[in-house]
Amino acid sequence: MTIPMQDQVVTACEKHWEAFKADCSGFLKAVCSDLGVILTGQANDIADQIQRSPWLKLKDGVEANQRATQGFLVLGGMRANPNGHVVIVVPGTLAHGKYPTAYWGSLGGVGKKNTTINWSWNATDRDKVIYAYYPHKPFRQVHITMGVGRG
Repeated sequence: MTIPMQDQVVTACEKHWEAFKADCSGFLKAVCSDLGVILTGQANDIADQIQRSPWLKLKDGVEANQRATQGFLVLGGMRANPNGHVVIVVPGTLAHGKYPTAYWGSLGGVGKKNTTINWSWNATDRDKVIYAYYPHKPFRQVHITMGVGRG
């Protein structure tokens, strides 16, 4: 069975959550790799990469939510010293009408699954997050085989 495009990102997030819940950039790189998209470096590097081609920058969290709902790979990020932070936006609700739902790891802690990003950044920073989407669909096709057992 082929997973619909809008669910591929969430499926990849769930697959890598446990291994990378304490590493935001490692989490993004693992999920993106599964989807055929290569990112390199740490969070600050990724925040820079998503502002360049082939990525397309989005105006705000509302647009990020719309693109994620359409099945695009959408990332959010912000540079900081010494370490920035990055998230993967997924279809879901908008907190306060502007903060999209996402998955993220957290350096030195535990990130969140399927939670709005107002819990990922503080009140000062969350309105400065940069969002971008990868405009090429479909990603590498993800297939799941149901009911296959070994005897």
